[in-house]
Amino acid sequence: MKSKMTNKQKNRTVLVGVAASPGYAYGPVRKIETRKYSLDSSALPTSALAEEENHFLSAVDKAAKEIQNLKKVTGERLGEEEARIFDSHLMMLRDSTVLDPIIQSIRQKRHNARWAVHSTLSALIAKFESSKMEIMRERTMDLREIYNRLLAALDEATSAPLPQSKTPLEPSNIVSHELTPGMLMSIEKNEVLGFATDIGGRTSHISILARAMQLPAVSGLRNISVVIEDNDMLFIDGTGGMVIVNPNEEDLNRYQEKLAVYNKQKQELFTMRQLEPMTLDGKYITLHANIELPIEAESVLEFGATGIGLYRSEFLFFRKGTPTCEEQTAAYSHILKRLSPHPVVIRTLDAGGDKLVSDISAADEANPFMGWRSIRVCLTRKDLFREQLRALLLASREGHLRIMFPMISSLNELREAKALYYECRTQLLNEGVELPEVQVGCMIEVPAAVMMVDTLAKEVDFFSIGTNDLIQFTLAVDRTNELIANMFEPHHPAVLNMINRTVQAAHSEGIPVCVCGEMSADPLSTLVLVGLGVDELSMTPWSIMECKKIIRSVNYEDVKATARAVLKMDTAADVNRYLRQKYLQMIIDLGISSFITSHEIKNPLEKNA
Repeated sequence: MKSKMTNKQKNRTVLVGVAASPGYAYGPVRKIETRKYSLDSSALPTSALAEEENHFLSAVDKAAKEIQNLKKVTGERLGEEEARIFDSHLMMLRDSTVLDPIIQSIRQKRHNARWAVHSTLSALIAKFESSKMEIMRERTMDLREIYNRLLAALDEATSAPLPQSKTPLEPSNIVSHELTPGMLMSIEKNEVLGFATDIGGRTSHISILARAMQLPAVSGLRNISVVIEDNDMLFIDGTGGMVIVNPNEEDLNRYQEKLAVYNKQKQELFTMRQLEPMTLDGKYITLHANIELPIEAESVLEFGATGIGLYRSEFLFFRKGTPTCEEQTAAYSHILKRLSPHPVVIRTLDAGGDKLVSDISAADEANPFMGWRSIRVCLTRKDLFREQLRALLLASREGHLRIMFPMISSLNELREAKALYYECRTQLLNEGVELPEVQVGCMIEVPAAVMMVDTLAKEVDFFSIGTNDLIQFTLAVDRTNELIANMFEPHHPAVLNMINRTVQAAHSEGIPVCVCGEMSADPLSTLVLVGLGVDELSMTPWSIMECKKIIRSVNYEDVKATARAVLKMDTAADVNRYLRQKYLQMIIDLGISSFITSHEIKNPLEKNA
């Protein structure tokens, strides 16, 4: 979406992208251009080829040393786990599938090293960019990082993408076509207000680092690097996934209010976090955090969480290929130690679909979302699955672990996964390893699981409803498809009735139900989920306090009546209308910024477009 109007002789432009890291930032723009290199495709004399190959290999060594230095800096600033992002770059520099074609280009085509790097890596980048998999497209940033470092090293100049300054620069909003981890680590944090990029997604390395640094970021803006000028002012809404170039007075007043609410909420954390998430009539709702990186475990308790409801273990695999059992054990142990004695739910590898992991997922599936993914990958690659289960069990000695199997669609899948779990447990016990009891659960995220939820409930210790996929599969709606994204409706009667059915079956067997999809963090949905009897809600850490405010402002009996009422309604529009009429003013009075951002700010901007 784009809108323009004159403001002090500057164009006002509104762009919507991906909410990569929450928070708000307003300030001047610092635009980062991609470095340009001189290239020449003319052939070298045969006598010069050996020297040119050595020149290239020296550049590889130089680039590797620079990446090692960046890894060290990142470890000092953010922690060792974040520094592992650079391991993928080092692996590429040692990968024969990357280096050999460049060397062959020098030897056989008599290309100079710069042209060999340019032509070979450009072709590989194009292949990744054309992939149907979002995670593959995002990995092009790693290849671009290698591309830029090698060319800079061949120029016998520093390969730092950003100029270094002896004097601190003015805090600015960084805008670029793309940002790589190396570029980010070359900027001092006190010089950055936020980030806005043309490309990238929530799972890109830059988004992960931005969240770890607690800096607002919006990615996937397509053309902000073209629209923006160096003397522009920029407002970044990392919570709602929107930026405004040269905002007018009305924009600034509105967002200053939201920023004030956001900052006030952060200040209130140290008092609010001690309060119980309990309704006015005494119903306790457990609030957990969703995390993607072990380092995020350091702060979830400060946000008022009482545990982790979803740790997405596949991020270890995205960032390092296939981590060893020891590396996995260390990562899981770190989280469990930090949260002990609170529970930590770790989801086993959920690869495939839009989450492609090198050497694991099938890259050329016609319909990857319904293909070889998630638990199906694990039950096929039992060696991989056993190693992860072993690591989880070894780590369980450090805290309160719950293991969760994703995308279960049949009783056979669940039983096979459990059998492998008990096989690994028995082996460790036979080796003399003392292990605590570990709860085992499964995700309810496909309609097949809902239809047999009574049977599944007898087999597990807990359920976790993954509403993102459940909605997508139930309504046959790909929410990333702009043509039908408006049909992705959490309050569709079919979705609400599936959640209700799952809760009823779980409670009949005496097991708890958690909702860990984005639906749990939406204020109106929170009220419905609590009313339906959901025991636990798990969400991004920064949403927990808002959710706690809502829960502490209502009576359980009232939201139960609300849930009964909406279950009888025929359309999502009826449900939404009813919920807004009943709770809108209360939510606004509470200053729930996520609701106001998504419901009260975006729509007026669209009208002004």
